[in-house]
Amino acid sequence: MEVFAVTIFMSLAFAVLFAVLFFAERSQRQRRSLEQMSLLPLESDHSDR
Repeated sequence: MEVFAVTIFMSLAFAVLFAVLFFAERSQRQRRSLEQMSLLPLESDHSDR
């Protein structure tokens, strides 16, 4: 029975961690990420063609 409780606890902990990281990433989307900024020169080259 103790293993079941630990399994449920770990599942809930991972679910909460996922939710926190998901919402943190979503709130960061309003700002441009480094990956997007690094691709900006390629974006202007592509639109010239």
